[in-house]
Amino acid sequence: MIKESIIVIRIALQFFTILPTAKTIEWTEKRTAHAIFMLPWVGMLIGFCTYVFLELTQQTAMSILAMSMLVVIFSLVFTGGLHMDGWMDVSDAYFSQQSRAKKLQILSDPHIGAFAVLSLLGLLAFRFISIHELLGSYEISMWTMLLVFTLPRIVAGFLLMMEKPAKETGLASYFQKGVTKKAMYLYIAMSVILVAVLANGVENKLVFLLFCFYVVFWVKFYRSQFGGITGDIIGATIEGGETGLWIMTWLLHLFVMG
Repeated sequence: MIKESIIVIRIALQFFTILPTAKTIEWTEKRTAHAIFMLPWVGMLIGFCTYVFLELTQQTAMSILAMSMLVVIFSLVFTGGLHMDGWMDVSDAYFSQQSRAKKLQILSDPHIGAFAVLSLLGLLAFRFISIHELLGSYEISMWTMLLVFTLPRIVAGFLLMMEKPAKETGLASYFQKGVTKKAMYLYIAMSVILVAVLANGVENKLVFLLFCFYVVFWVKFYRSQFGGITGDIIGATIEGGETGLWIMTWLLHLFVMG
């Protein structure tokens, strides 16, 4: 049991980060489904490592501008840009203004268009501005870092387990093959505990309410545009959620706590 759990952890780290931990391991349906459980914990790991990285940069004479840019880059490098590809593909598909079937084809197209590049620049710009403004007037706590990188991954895990895939093939469908009802219930229980822990540590609880509104909007959006989830939509959920939480944290600090 312990050995199998370690294997699942290695698979999750191999897939969701740049850490080469499972190159020689067989990826079965059951193991892949169980790797979804590790997605929020991967977020915890990224958040903690990013916080440590920020603390180290603050011990130098580096400017806030440079620190903000490096924090943005650090998390992208840690994941190998895995989820950013999903954000770009979803942007290309949506702004194409084509039929749902055509949009799904665009999601599978390895090429990127102008809308993908523009949406990427916009996403990173808003993320950078939020971090820069927070660092200029507020000390970003470890709990804020954990929240930003964990909460979107909790939601992404829910979608992977419980939402209907937009197509029968693809990454989302592959991850769902080994999911059982028992696994869903366990994931819900784990997520409730993680959210409670985060809520206890985060200073402004309003961020959870704002994020709930964001998730409701996001689910309605991708259902209407694509009819279900794909691997790209999961990636966009994570990247959009992270930037959204940075913006929410900044605005709450500016207008509510400032």
